Amino acid sequence: LSYIVPRFGSGDAAQDEALEAFVSGLEPTFAVIRSKCPTMKERDVQLLGSELLASEVLKVRNGASSSTREEFAVWLGALSEVDLEFILTKRKSFKDDANQELETFKEERDAETKRVEDRREKIQEQVMAARENRSVVFNPRTGKMEEAEKKGGFQLPGF
Repeated sequence: LSYIVPRFGSGDAAQDEALEAFVSGLEPTFAVIRSKCPTMKERDVQLLGSELLASEVLKVRNGASSSTREEFAVWLGALSEVDLEFILTKRKSFKDDANQELETFKEERDAETKRVEDRREKIQEQVMAARENRSVVFNPRTGKMEEAEKKGGFQLPGF
């Protein structure tokens, strides 16, 4: 789609011609791939064919497509089943790589969230321990720090 969408409505004759070549070249490209790779799933045939066609016919360089339909047909005809499978595998690897990166990101995010929560909990425990075991407190009546009473720890109002 990144090759196709920017070309619609551009008003550029070269881009319109490239789009026409792309659309009219889909079925013949699929037929060639099916003949070379008879065991390939239809969705893979369509993915591979549209990707190859878009990358060769729709890329416009200096006002012209990088390949004409005839040049593309010769190039596609020269590819073997192994070449096509390799290209398909490479194309599918983008999705696999992205999924792996997403999983890694989620794991790192979860670990960071847990680390922050653990740290927050530890600080809260330290605050509560400090409240219970204070040795000095501020006396608002005298405006001075005074030694706290040790009878079961100091209790803040409302706790």
